[in-house]
Amino acid sequence: MKKRKIMAMLLTAAMTATALAGCGGPAAGDENQDSGNNLVNTQADNADVPDTGAGEDEPQASGGDKTITVSMTAKTGVQEGWDAVAAAYMDLHPDVKVVVDLKAEEGYDQWLNNVFATSDTTAVDIVAINYGGGSETGKHIDWNDYADMDSPYSDGVWKDQFQYDMQTIEPGTGMWKQLCLQSTQVMWFYNQNIFDEVGVSIPTTWDELIDVCEKIEAAGYQAIAMPGDYDSFYSGTMGWLSQIYADQTTRSSIEYWRSQEGDFTWDPDVDAAWTYDPTDPWNDDTVYVTRNPVRFFQSIQDGTFTPDTEGMKTVWNNFAKVFPKYAGNETMFGTNKDGAQTLFYQGKAAMTVNGGWGIMEFANNMKAINNGESISVKDSVVEDAKVFTLGTFSMPTMEGDGIEAPVRTIEVPEGFLGAVSKGQEHDELVADFVMYYSSAEGMSVFLDAAIAAGFAPSGPSLVYNVDYPDEVANAFANVKYVGNAQKNYGNALSRGLCELPESTREYYNNAHAFLTGSITVDEYLKTQVENFKAYFDAALESKGITAEDLANPAAEPAGLK
Repeated sequence: MKKRKIMAMLLTAAMTATALAGCGGPAAGDENQDSGNNLVNTQADNADVPDTGAGEDEPQASGGDKTITVSMTAKTGVQEGWDAVAAAYMDLHPDVKVVVDLKAEEGYDQWLNNVFATSDTTAVDIVAINYGGGSETGKHIDWNDYADMDSPYSDGVWKDQFQYDMQTIEPGTGMWKQLCLQSTQVMWFYNQNIFDEVGVSIPTTWDELIDVCEKIEAAGYQAIAMPGDYDSFYSGTMGWLSQIYADQTTRSSIEYWRSQEGDFTWDPDVDAAWTYDPTDPWNDDTVYVTRNPVRFFQSIQDGTFTPDTEGMKTVWNNFAKVFPKYAGNETMFGTNKDGAQTLFYQGKAAMTVNGGWGIMEFANNMKAINNGESISVKDSVVEDAKVFTLGTFSMPTMEGDGIEAPVRTIEVPEGFLGAVSKGQEHDELVADFVMYYSSAEGMSVFLDAAIAAGFAPSGPSLVYNVDYPDEVANAFANVKYVGNAQKNYGNALSRGLCELPESTREYYNNAHAFLTGSITVDEYLKTQVENFKAYFDAALESKGITAEDLANPAAEPAGLK
């Protein structure tokens, strides 16, 4: 990974010259100041079949090209946001044309694969690179090359414009391919009216959560609206909780799979200075310590890391004190996420678990009810929906045997902005535009226009000093960052091994059996051990690692994915 820093230094002089040339914008009275004719807007909704972008028959990768094409996914308000950013940037740089050509989300992955297959000729620059599925490998801009450069849109280096420590560095390669500037967080939502009526306060520990549940149920309400179907345990609410609380008891396991000196993943500028600190929720972020995926699998194979620890026993015993007892008993397992959300809106359940995206959604629904309009969950109208005040609180921490650190949550960046690499000069132009977009000014321009057009942010922006409309600022006032539980390999053992569908199905069946009293907690944890043994080889194969690779974890596997 040292090479990324050397490349950044080599590019600094050329990049700075390019950026500073447009820093002041057009001079007063400049006839080119009106750049309205340069802005091209292509609404994705008008095209049923995804294509490879505007002007695809004209190669755009030449050194003198001054066109930047933005082809992110189209969602409500996003077109208007990008239009505003494009116009503002072209006011500063009238010699540049920014084309906003958003694409429908359906079929975007196939479209993006075609873009990277034609990267030498494509007109497309900025994309939602998380849809690439590996097609982007070796063909995308590495944002590391620009991270430490001075930004013409702030008073410092580019990475200081936003929360750099929440970005994701690719394990094994050290690449930074996706810039994420929005955030979301999993948290508890609660009905403030019910809390006030019952006389309970926000719980900060799991034991306090149990006490709150008891009092709410005694008052005639269901304490928690919680889906209990397979989707919930796999990719939804119960799956989130499984990962979050497994993290409390697996935090130190990073010592097993962190990169060691001599490993193909080792970065001396990062890893040599790192020490484990469970009191710091950001200590194990990917920008501070690298991971070796081969060492992760080696630690499972040799029995160093297993899912039947005292800590996991504590976690699942605590789950059983709440679920399904305070979530509708047996009806919990027949409830999906839409049903749980309906119960919450009807005021029948006092609490639920949701993501930050639900805060603005709730506010909009309360406005609709107050205006005499109906609200819907998916395609179903919510009958007898109530108006109430929404409150939020962070995950209550668990205590007991095997708990190693305070609770975190699923707190992830969103946006996944990547770019097709087309040569140094054009890459620098694209990077300059991205620097503007990721500045306080650029992001404020985007959000003002997008929110006015119906965009609902899923959480606070990761860009520093962004100005929000009052209603958005108020909605996120109580959202606090507490650290992300998903960045470690520790959560790989919280459900099915590496989220293999077959392994996850067995986890769900066994978790259901335990929570309904058919098996003991020790029997449940034993089933998890057998589950991981059964699917270990398949998990290895899914990551492109062989059994032979485990014998020499320092060497890079030829098939690593």
